[in-house]
Amino acid sequence: MKKLLLILGVLSCLSINAQTLLSENFEGATFPPTGWTRTNTNSARQWDLSTVNFTGTTAQDIETRDHFTITGNNSATINWVGTANTANLTSPSFSLVGATTPILKFNVVVGWSYMIDSDAGDLIAQVSTNGGTSWTTLWNEDTESGFTDDGDGDEDTDLYNTVAVQKSLSAYIGQADVRIRFQYTGADADAVAVDDVQVLASTLSTKEASKSKTSIYPNPTKGEVNIKTDKKIKSTTVLDLSGKVLTVGSSETVNLSAFTKGTYLVKVEFADGTSKTEKIIKD
Repeated sequence: MKKLLLILGVLSCLSINAQTLLSENFEGATFPPTGWTRTNTNSARQWDLSTVNFTGTTAQDIETRDHFTITGNNSATINWVGTANTANLTSPSFSLVGATTPILKFNVVVGWSYMIDSDAGDLIAQVSTNGGTSWTTLWNEDTESGFTDDGDGDEDTDLYNTVAVQKSLSAYIGQADVRIRFQYTGADADAVAVDDVQVLASTLSTKEASKSKTSIYPNPTKGEVNIKTDKKIKSTTVLDLSGKVLTVGSSETVNLSAFTKGTYLVKVEFADGTSKTEKIIKD
């Protein structure tokens, strides 16, 4: 019973708040939106609003005036070009520190015949946690089962159906500098469009009665965590980022050696009724 009451007491000091960490529907008058950036290797084609048309008079310019608008008045889109092009559309930085169950959501359209069937181009969604120095692919249109062919064998009458994509970002919980990038590559491929980009998560907050002269170290750690404080420790609790209690103790050391690599919460409750919680990274 005492252990149950202790767990309930710990959880009562934790609250889960739903948050939107990134949201962009590309309805603004300027592109890219504030905080977003774009790059492209072919000067004739870059990511832009779906209402922006080319004004050239060549046959190719005329043919590429069609853009995809997914929802609202505008989407982020890029058109095909006969020569090679790599174009990136990168989101602002956002933090997943303290986040739980974060997900990336977006709507997307690609052309079946050229982008998927003949694979003349690729559209991928990537994530970076180091300012864009390196990227990890989260989603690839080639493996998206939601895109369909109308079956008539005519690439000019493709359905260009919209797919709602949802990908977990749980592997990046605890990262303070997260960015999403949509990368288009192709040569004589097809147009694509992206819209309604969101990163949704819950955040775990801890209520503390007062501040104490307490340090919890080392962080990151390979195993043992020390607690240096000027107060009497009542209990020490280790939780995962969802608020689940993993261990409960009362000493000035906490051993995370048996835990897998990741981010945890170490909560120290003091005899005077105050507490301190800190995120600890286990290497």
